[in-house]
Amino acid sequence: MREPYAEPWGEGGTFFGVNTMKQAPYTDVVKELNRLGWRVATHAVGDAAIDEVLTAYEAADAEKPIAGRRWTIEHGFIPQPDQFPRMKKLGLVISAQNHLYLAGPSLVNYWGPTRAARTTPMRTYLDQGLVVAGGTDSAVVPYPPLWVIYHFVSRATISGGVLGADQKISRKEALQVATINNAYLTFEEQTKGSIERGKLADLVVLPEDILTCPEKRIEQMQVAMTMVGGKIVHRRR
Repeated sequence: MREPYAEPWGEGGTFFGVNTMKQAPYTDVVKELNRLGWRVATHAVGDAAIDEVLTAYEAADAEKPIAGRRWTIEHGFIPQPDQFPRMKKLGLVISAQNHLYLAGPSLVNYWGPTRAARTTPMRTYLDQGLVVAGGTDSAVVPYPPLWVIYHFVSRATISGGVLGADQKISRKEALQVATINNAYLTFEEQTKGSIERGKLADLVVLPEDILTCPEKRIEQMQVAMTMVGGKIVHRRR
């Protein structure tokens, strides 16, 4: 049975919570945005919500192809196996966050441990060949980006242990998700997202190598220095 929940709020621009409207009017809005050349991102929490998003995106795609335009599913909780090929065909990007890191015990209470463990299945998304951009969804979830990386590589939660250990990703993958993939999401991968000649010098300096340090240190370490456009804007004392 599909999970019938989608986020009950919308945000600015082209973001929607699916259960704020029925399928037909939502699809009509998405199709019109596509006709106007807009890029659409929709919050979807639950497999039924993902179904509704995919149905609307497919209807829009039938009129004017969206592949390559980086339309997005925000959150993408608990997808089903039959949904991955549909996402891939449309060229969608998954915008994923570390909600489970904070909300693990609550989600276990709501959905049970098996279903909760399938929240934000990073390993599966990547193995299915989907581009995933990682973030925090602040202020819903605390903002520290290193917590995002820590959760994605450990699937640890603040107070509920590890959930969905089979969905762990490597540290290198998590770093890519949190950097260059975010730039890809917004068509900015040629100017930011990695440290390369000709790109903006937006970067942080960390006190340890997050690719080799003890896993728990990723969660605990503090940024030593931050640069934006090549200028130092923060230095830890």
